[in-house]
Parts: sequence; C-alpha cells; structure tokens
Amino acid sequence: MKLRLMPNEGSDLKGILHQRSLTLVLNNFYKRLKNQYMAKIKDNLLVRGASGNVGKQFVYRKRGNNTFITRMPATDKKAKTTQQQEKVREQFLAASGYATSAIADPKIKAQYQKKAKVKSGITAYNVAFRDYLKAPVVKKTDAAKYTGTPGSPIVVTAVDDFRVIEVAVSIKTAAGVLVEEGNAILNPLHRDEWIYTATQNNAALTGSIIIATAKDLPGNKGTMQTTL
Repeated sequence: MKLRLMPNEGSDLKGILHQRSLTLVLNNFYKRLKNQYMAKIKDNLLVRGASGNVGKQFVYRKRGNNTFITRMPATDKKAKTTQQQEKVREQFLAASGYATSAIADPKIKAQYQKKAKVKSGITAYNVAFRDYLKAPVVKKTDAAKYTGTPGSPIVVTAVDDFRVIEVAVSIKTAAGVLVEEGNAILNPLHRDEWIYTATQNNAALTGSIIIATAKDLPGNKGTMQTTL
C-alpha cells in the first residue's frame, strides 16, 4: 500500500465500514498525515471503494478510481458566519447549480469532459464548477495597427481556465462618444487571440478608448480598457 499526500477536501459521501477493525488501520494512517492533507489509498482490499466516515474521526471519499481518506473537518455550530463567508457560500451554491445544469446537458458535458481527468478524480462536474468561479482575463489589447479607418485590426489576447467563447470590442472617442462596437473573430492559429476589424472612421484617434470584454461559457466577463 502506498500513500501520496494531496490537498485536503471536504466530503459528502455515504456509508460506514466495520469501524473497529478499520479504526486500527486508520490510526496508523493518521500518524503519517499532516493536519491539512489527505492520503490516497492504493491496493488495499479492506478499504477499496469505501465511503462515509469512521467514528466521526475520518472520512472516505471516492473520486474516479481512487479512494482518499482525511480527518473529518471540525465545525463550530455556535459560530456566526461573516458577510464574506456568506458571500463565498452563495458563490459555491451558484457554482454547484451551474455545474449540475451543465453536466445535465450532453453537449456541454462533453466539452467539460474533455478537460476532466477521471483517473485523478477530476470529473466534468469539477471542471464546470471551477469554470463558474473563474472569470476570463483580457491580458492584452494590441491596437498598434489600428489607424481609425475601416479595415484596421485590433488584436485582443484573452484567456480562461476553461475556454473564452466570445470577445466584444467597443471604441469610443476621448469624450466617451461611441464610434463602433462588435465581436472579434478567434484567430484559428493562436487560440488565445481574437481579431477585431474596424468598420467605421474615427477621425479623433488620439485619446480614443478601446474596451475589450471576454466572456466564458458560464457567462463570466473580464474587461480591459486601453486609451490610445
């Protein structure tokens, strides 16, 4: 049996195996674990496929083909949640709802499944959950070839933990008057680059503002504003 330390995680698993015999084994495991880690169990018939908790001290969790064991998290039922904790809780509930809906759609699930690592216990649900919590980032807006004339390009570099599905560009004068707006086209060779081609004349080029907004599959947005 081999142990590999991994970051600690919570568990919502069910069932309890034979507690007395397992507690002896688990106590030996626990001596080898640090406070904030959990162990990965391999080739142990006694606990293979186990789930739930043992004596309210240890928790099993099965992810993919692997079984993990960790200390049961301690909770203070009398403690009052802070505003930040409530905010985080709401975000996680929303992420869970999105992930559940996403994997219920065969087409969307298939997209997330491509990035899942089943052998490591990372499922399509896990990928969708994380995607909801992380907005895309516009890393760069290259307007070096934008001349204020139709046909001149603006190149936007945008990334996401899963995938950017859309990049919109708007151009305004220094006074804030909208010149034009529209969607950029994904560069087929460089998948993090999106090219917007101007369609309107912009005589007041100096001081003009370019706003690039990237959107991911859950609808999160990331924006960059560039002044010429």
